[in-house]
Amino acid sequence: MRRALNEKGSPTAPELLDAADRLLDHVLATDCETRAAALDLLTVDALMTRALEIAGSDLTVLAEFPEEAMRRIASRGGE
Repeated sequence: MRRALNEKGSPTAPELLDAADRLLDHVLATDCETRAAALDLLTVDALMTRALEIAGSDLTVLAEFPEEAMRRIASRGGE
């Protein structure tokens, strides 16, 4: 996760979402059906989970963040 976040120590929810987005793009651009991609997919999951946890602690972010996160991830449905 640190590598996906460029070693950033205390990322914000949007920064975590951006990192998950970038890593998911990388996985989908490669052979994502291999065993090696599993760790990257688990990292995407962890980044998303942490982003939602952080967003949940800030009511101003929580109002729109979950929908934005789902919109970004779901946009890959046709790829």
